[in-house]
Amino acid sequence: MDYLRDIATSVVIYGFFAFVWFGWALEGPKKSWEKYLIIACATSFLLGVLGVYLIFTYQEEASVLTEYGLSLWYYIIVIIEFLVGGIGAYLLYKKKSDNYIAPWICLIVGIHFSPLAFIFQEPTMHLLALLFVATTIVTIQRMKNISYRASAITGIGAGSTLLLFAVFNILRLVLV
Repeated sequence: MDYLRDIATSVVIYGFFAFVWFGWALEGPKKSWEKYLIIACATSFLLGVLGVYLIFTYQEEASVLTEYGLSLWYYIIVIIEFLVGGIGAYLLYKKKSDNYIAPWICLIVGIHFSPLAFIFQEPTMHLLALLFVATTIVTIQRMKNISYRASAITGIGAGSTLLLFAVFNILRLVLV
């Protein structure tokens, strides 16, 4: 069963966080990437706004969180994600390894999508998790040979992934 309200909510979340990741990529990209990142930011933001409209459209639909009482598990996973991500980012900053913060956060966010896939009964979130972890790996492999911030690679990878998933979920709603 598709939980249409949850799919609509994911459009807001994916769109908004794609905007955030593309924004983080603007921290120190190649100069030639900046205009494309700005376009990606604007597109992501607009998809997030569209998602808000979709939430109101599907607000009477069922949600897996309320139907199965799983909201507590959702909050536990998100709190753990924030704690682990924040503590790791702080430690990287203190060790003067702040260029690793974006890949670290990407890894933690990627990992958190797998348990959420079970909670939301949404197998596509496993693919989302895999793509975030792959983004982290690619970033770390490329970090030694780049003249720009690692957040540029991480932000482009994570932002693009979320933008595509937002569009995918819009299509799922349109085609229902």
